Amino acid sequence: MEPLKEIRKEKKMLRTKGIGKILTLVSLALFTGSLFAFCPSADGAANFPKKPINLICIYDAGSTSDIIIRSLADLLSKELGQRVIVVNKVGGTGTLGTGELTRAEPDGYTIGMVTFGPLAISPHLMKVGYKLDDFDYFGAFSEYVYGLVCSAKRPWKDVKDVVAYAKANPGKLRHGWASHPNALPMLMLAEKEKLDVKFVPTTGGSESETLLAGGHIDTDCRHPSILKTFTDDQIRFLHPCGNKRWDIFGRPDRPTLMEMGYDIDVRSFMGLGAPKGLPAEARKVLVDAYRKVSNDQRAKDMILKIGLAPTWIDGPDYEKLIRNGYKVMGPAVEKLKK
Repeated sequence: MEPLKEIRKEKKMLRTKGIGKILTLVSLALFTGSLFAFCPSADGAANFPKKPINLICIYDAGSTSDIIIRSLADLLSKELGQRVIVVNKVGGTGTLGTGELTRAEPDGYTIGMVTFGPLAISPHLMKVGYKLDDFDYFGAFSEYVYGLVCSAKRPWKDVKDVVAYAKANPGKLRHGWASHPNALPMLMLAEKEKLDVKFVPTTGGSESETLLAGGHIDTDCRHPSILKTFTDDQIRFLHPCGNKRWDIFGRPDRPTLMEMGYDIDVRSFMGLGAPKGLPAEARKVLVDAYRKVSNDQRAKDMILKIGLAPTWIDGPDYEKLIRNGYKVMGPAVEKLKK
C-alpha cells in the first residue's frame, strides 16, 4: 500500500506544478500586454489609418480645384495605404464645405481643403460657421494665380478697353465670380476708376467659364487652366492679376495689371487641414504623407499642368499667412457687401 500512496502523491505534485506554470505564463502575458499598452509603437502611429479617409473639396466637380484635389487624393491613398475619398461640399463660395470640415469628428478620418479665400476674405463679406481657430493647418501645396479675362464676344483687347466700356455704360459690365478672390481684382479696379460694375456670383469655375464663353457675363478673373480649356475666340486672356507674367503657363506676352498702372496683386493658396483637436499620432501621419506627396515632382508637374503654381508652405507659416491675410483683406473687400 505504501508504494501506491507515493505514486498518488507524485501525481498530485505534478498537477500542482503544471497549474503553477500555467498561472506564471498567464501573468507574463498580462504583464507583457500592459507594457505594450503603455509603450508607443516603433513608428509612433502604427494604428492609423485603419479605414478610408474623406477629403472635403469645397468647389464643384470638374473645377480646377476639384481636379487637383482628386489627383492629390490618389497620391495620398498610395502613401497612406488607405483610400482617400474626395467628397464635394459646394456652396457659399467655398464656405459651406469649409464649415462642414469644422463639424467633423477630429479623429483624422476627415480632412479637407483649407484655402485662403474662404478663411481670409469670406468672413468679412458673409456670415460663416467657423473661426480661424477651428482648424488644424497642415500647409499649402499650390498657389492660385488669377488672370483678367473677357468673353470673346466683346471686342476688348486690354484693361483700358474694359474700363472705357464700363465708364460709358454704368452698371452694364457683368463680372462673374465663383469665390471672393475672383472678384477682388475687378473690385479694386472699380474702386480705382470709379466704375459701376455688376458682380454675378456663380457656383464654381465651370459655370463661370461656360457663362463667359456664351457671353452671358463679360469678365472674370480665372486660373491659367482656362488657356487650355478655351480658345481665344471663346474667352480672351487680358492680364495676370498677380505680380508676375504667365511665363510658366506659356503666355509671357500679356503684361500684368501692375504693368498697366494698377496696384493690383491678387493671389491665393490651396492647402489642406482638419478640424482642431486631432490626435498627435494621426496628425503626424497625415502631415508627413501630405508633405511628401506635395513635394513629389509628379505632384508639382500635375499642379503646373492644370494651371496653378506648385509651392510648399509648412502648417505654422500657412496659418500665419492666413491670419495676416484676414487682417489685411477686411478693409479691401468691404464694398463687395453692397
